[in-house]
Amino acid sequence: MVLPSRFSYSPKWWSILACFVFFGACSAFMAYQATNNSAGVIINGIITLGPTGATAFYWVISALGAGFVVLALLMAAQRISNPQVLELGTEALLLPHGHFQKRTSRIAYSDIEAVSEVQVSGQKFLYVTAGGLRFTITASLLPDTDTYVAVRDFLVSGAQKQQREASST
Repeated sequence: MVLPSRFSYSPKWWSILACFVFFGACSAFMAYQATNNSAGVIINGIITLGPTGATAFYWVISALGAGFVVLALLMAAQRISNPQVLELGTEALLLPHGHFQKRTSRIAYSDIEAVSEVQVSGQKFLYVTAGGLRFTITASLLPDTDTYVAVRDFLVSGAQKQQREASST
């Protein structure tokens, strides 16, 4: 791999759009149900709500859907205004992290103690441990699977090299 290498590290446009459309439709449907409701609802045969309770339930579900629409808009705005980049530099990894990835950490390759991969519900995560902290690289935020594999292999080989050098001294 040629260093330095920079890779986009943001949610994909299609996932932001899918979130916006799906939750927007859910919110609109539940708002329609709430405004036109005249009957109660039984939830899983356990909870019984009268017409007033059902209307309130529909409004709550509509508001939750609208909340996810707002989150999708925030993700789109953040992606446009502050594009995030994962960079493999000559001496360190630059990794965006934190809420909405507002911070960037510089992780020197010599400080990397361990690199491990975890898969949860089909989503791959790469954990990079350095200086007693664990950083996460999320595969779905990289442009494609090949990029994730290249980053993973580069960091794993570097971590193994550091461990061999540390054990030989």
